[in-house]
Amino acid sequence: MFQILTDLKVTKLYTLLPLRPFTTKLILILTMKFSIKSLLLLLVVSTFAFVACKGDDDKSAEELLAGASCWSLVKDELYNPATSQWEDQGVDDCTKDDCTKLNSDKTVSFDEGATKCDPDDPQTSTGTWSISADGKTLTLTVDGETLAGTIIELSASKLVLETDFLGFKIRSTLEAK
Repeated sequence: MFQILTDLKVTKLYTLLPLRPFTTKLILILTMKFSIKSLLLLLVVSTFAFVACKGDDDKSAEELLAGASCWSLVKDELYNPATSQWEDQGVDDCTKDDCTKLNSDKTVSFDEGATKCDPDDPQTSTGTWSISADGKTLTLTVDGETLAGTIIELSASKLVLETDFLGFKIRSTLEAK
């Protein structure tokens, strides 16, 4: 393959590479000063350097979920089938300081925060969590209750989860703290 590329004219080389216009111009300038073999070496090294860098975007769903020190509810929406719209339900003040921590060992801890909605609720609850193989379904089991939801959006700082609860579609937006 290298022999084929070295036999090509410099002007044809850039048409084989799916690169941005700036990169194509850079290649043409470099080929004027260096041989094709030097250019190929540069491209191979650049490719390995690009592939070797692993950023936050390359983290798995499991790593993103367990990477937050705390997930807190910031928005709750209910789907209205009559209007085909998501309607904001607001978040109670007593819920805003709650913290859900998904640990890398697949345990979950839930803390009611300083302001409890129900004074009889325990301050903390624990359980387990799992994520489907395709990274699209999050399942939480806390105090014997299981809740599964579809992950709509997930980043290091935001989780949007849709659940079906008693026939109602609920979309919850959580932020990492």
